[in-house]
Amino acid sequence: MKSSPHRPSIELLFKRGLGSAEIARRLQISSSTVRILRRHFAGGPFILQQDWAPSHGSRSTLTVLKAHFPGFLDKNLWPASSPDLNPMDFSVWGMLEGKIAGKVFATVDDLKAALEVAWASIDDGYLRRTVNSVKKRLRACVKARGSNFEILL
Repeated sequence: MKSSPHRPSIELLFKRGLGSAEIARRLQISSSTVRILRRHFAGGPFILQQDWAPSHGSRSTLTVLKAHFPGFLDKNLWPASSPDLNPMDFSVWGMLEGKIAGKVFATVDDLKAALEVAWASIDDGYLRRTVNSVKKRLRACVKARGSNFEILL
């Protein structure tokens, strides 16, 4: 099987030392992630940014990222513990939390389903404005020499 721009080859994943169950899981995750990103970015350019979660440095994760997201920002290029620079942390998680606040969920699956509905209801314009604000935040962070920069925004 050849590697496509949308999926790493199974041979490449086996060379990386992954078992067949892990390969199937990674292919499913990467396929759904690519589909979601294409829908939200409508084919426009985007950059995938990693944070310092331990799983983001695993060989299997890096294999999927290299196959699907050439040019992704490796975790080593991004400051650790920098939620003020990550759109998901400084904006989107709070919005999602607000959309489900006050509700009680019987199971984790119910919570996941509610979060998926909340995510789908977020306006694409809001997401674009949030992502576009990162450059300003990066400049403020540099100006503050990595210190608290919220006052500069």
